[in-house]
Amino acid sequence: MKAFHAIVVGLGAHGSAGAAALARRGLRVLGLERFGRGETFGSSGGRSRIIRVAHYEDPIYAPLARAAWDRWLELESETGAAILTRTGGLYAGPPDSALVRGAIDAAVTHAVGHEIIDSAEIRRRWPAFTPAPDAVGVVEDLAGLLDAERANAAHLLVAERAGAELRFGARVLEWRPAAGGGLEVETDDGTVAVADHLLLAAGPWVGDFVPDLGLPLVVERQPVCWFAPAVQAADVGVGRLPIWLMATEDGTFYGFPNDPELGLKVSHHHSGVSVDPDEVDREVRPADVDRIRAFIRERMPAADGPLTTSRVCLYTNTPDDRFIVDRHQAVSGIAFASACSGHGFKFAPIIGDILADLAITGETAWPIEPFRADRFHR
Repeated sequence: MKAFHAIVVGLGAHGSAGAAALARRGLRVLGLERFGRGETFGSSGGRSRIIRVAHYEDPIYAPLARAAWDRWLELESETGAAILTRTGGLYAGPPDSALVRGAIDAAVTHAVGHEIIDSAEIRRRWPAFTPAPDAVGVVEDLAGLLDAERANAAHLLVAERAGAELRFGARVLEWRPAAGGGLEVETDDGTVAVADHLLLAAGPWVGDFVPDLGLPLVVERQPVCWFAPAVQAADVGVGRLPIWLMATEDGTFYGFPNDPELGLKVSHHHSGVSVDPDEVDREVRPADVDRIRAFIRERMPAADGPLTTSRVCLYTNTPDDRFIVDRHQAVSGIAFASACSGHGFKFAPIIGDILADLAITGETAWPIEPFRADRFHR
């Protein structure tokens, strides 16, 4: 039985960042991931992720997003990886939509530079879009895209450089108090490791490791598609097109500038299909594509080229769409997170630090009261 200071379960966006944060502090770290290195069966794949500061979901996220932006730049400097691309952001929809009102509220509350434009101006600046005549656009400068695969790899590199031991294809069966103190973690090959601290960042499976807490998590199947541009690729690439979200009668859609290898990534935010993460249909079906293409034909005809590729990822949602980031109240040394609800990747460097704080000391200077797990049982 090998002993560590800390064990991290799950090495996606937040687990890899947590492993890096722990290893940077000089701790002897073991990271365990049920899938292979670079495989993306949870919520951390799909090439690109949006980063934005004027967070329409709730103004509380804006300071964290601004701090995360700086941390991504630091990670780039530390590893040499190209992770963050600044593109600006467009959040468009009816003036009374949650997207538009929320983005303005966050921008005003936290002094985020922004501009409000009408539908005609959206079309003038970005002919790729055909918003509704009454649509309003919130334009944010401090927004862009993250290369998800490079981001995860960079955090893993930092962890390994600092001495962390990472094991892939190692499915954790359970954790339990160790007879001599600390915590034991057993994997499906029968290996048992012991540590003083445990960080649970298992994405859609995190609730399985703390069933006593009754976390109200719902896993959602999220199809994502890439389409070849129906216009010149340069006209919808980085430098010409921002990251964007658009609220419509059929829900909110989002997308990215053209990826030279894959095309234009477009998805319907929150498909509404709840699933078991172990039995999810991972094939994108014609109905999934049709839903996205119907939006494209009405509001973004520049993306109405052939489907180039697609994938299914997973959202892990809470009832209020806020994250769960907390320590186990009954067992010292355990921290856990479900920092998703479809908008958590961008915060990974911050969530990793918070989890490391909570696992080691049980406290953090970051403002996490809105993310406490017990809020659902008060």
